[in-house]
Amino acid sequence: MTDADLPAVARLMGELGYPATPGQVRSRLARVAEDEDYAAYVAEVDGEVAGFLGMMRGWTYEHERPYARILTLVVDAAVRRRGVGARLVEFADEWARERGAYVLMLNTNVRREEAHRFYESMGFSRTGYRYARAYGE
Repeated sequence: MTDADLPAVARLMGELGYPATPGQVRSRLARVAEDEDYAAYVAEVDGEVAGFLGMMRGWTYEHERPYARILTLVVDAAVRRRGVGARLVEFADEWARERGAYVLMLNTNVRREEAHRFYESMGFSRTGYRYARAYGE
């Protein structure tokens, strides 16, 4: 991902339901840019940004090896069902394995039934519930 991709990534974040400006995307990426446990990638179709993948590696108290988590995965609605999302997940899997992760996980909103079907088709299993306590913006 480069600075030139910021407008497209901001647009994709909006498609995902999290409106952002290119400046906000730049700021958010800058917070983790020097941390080797975070990574951000774009996928292109015909030279245009068609998808965004943000991920991280972390540690738990229960395992000796790290976990990997897809934090953000979004594909442009105009190119969905053309394999872009699947390729991004495959890339995430490679990234996780190269870093010694014992698992690749992600969260998805309970209302995103199409996303659930996609992730299950990619070999993910529903493993539990996520609870959150929001503190506002």
